[in-house]
Amino acid sequence: MKVVFLDIDGVLNSRKYDRTRDWKKQDDIDETRLPLVAQIIAATGAEIVLSSTWRQHWDKDASKCDEDGAYINGLFAAHGLRIYDKTPYLGLFAARREEVQGWLDECGAEVERYVIIDDYRFDWGDMAERLVVTNPIFGDGLESEHVEKAVALLND
Repeated sequence: MKVVFLDIDGVLNSRKYDRTRDWKKQDDIDETRLPLVAQIIAATGAEIVLSSTWRQHWDKDASKCDEDGAYINGLFAAHGLRIYDKTPYLGLFAARREEVQGWLDECGAEVERYVIIDDYRFDWGDMAERLVVTNPIFGDGLESEHVEKAVALLND
């Protein structure tokens, strides 16, 4: 199995997007980023594992998703995407690296390759070589160059 550990804020949205979005409705995710995620999945056959703080709203059992989790599921489904799983919550002060490692420790025997797509660039340790860092400040979050790198890491 190939896995994409996917962050949302800073990957599927950006400052540029935030300046144009309608803050009165639920459109936190920049839908123009989802076809890029779909390109990664189509090219690699990878599964999506949410590593974002948004994972608290999502559950494998769709009936257990809150409004935000249902929003994520609906938006992803509209682009032919589905979320396979989410990383565990290890506490307020846990590093995302620890949560990704926790998921790998639990399911790792099945994982042949993985990539982490996140806008946070620090404290990844030896996972940094599997990291694709987006730029939501000066860029659009996930962009074509990130897709290329993610596909290369997953298919190499």
